[in-house]
Amino acid sequence: MKQFAKIIFAFVLVFVLCSSAFAALPSITMLSTKTCPACEQMMKVLNELKSKYSSSVSSSHIYLEDNPDVAKKYNVRYVPMLIFRDAKGNEIAREIGYKSLKEVLEVFRKAGIKI
Repeated sequence: MKQFAKIIFAFVLVFVLCSSAFAALPSITMLSTKTCPACEQMMKVLNELKSKYSSSVSSSHIYLEDNPDVAKKYNVRYVPMLIFRDAKGNEIAREIGYKSLKEVLEVFRKAGIKI
């Protein structure tokens, strides 16, 4: 029985330590088109965000030509559209157009999210 308790304890410890590694992160999703020059520039910012802050924020990108249902869902009129979410998945902001890395980080900061 003592051995079983040790195994359970080890399992719980590993679970707790690993679950923090898989904790949800704040995120930014860019909705864009394949022919948009501002979207191409914004993609560079997302790549920089990913390379510098991947442990603090996640990012994703959706081409609207390939996903017209997404364009309809978010009522996209202009691109790039940036959708910011907190770690629980709640939308905290929407921005239209090119934003610098500093401006992207500022959106999170204004929402009380430290990146």
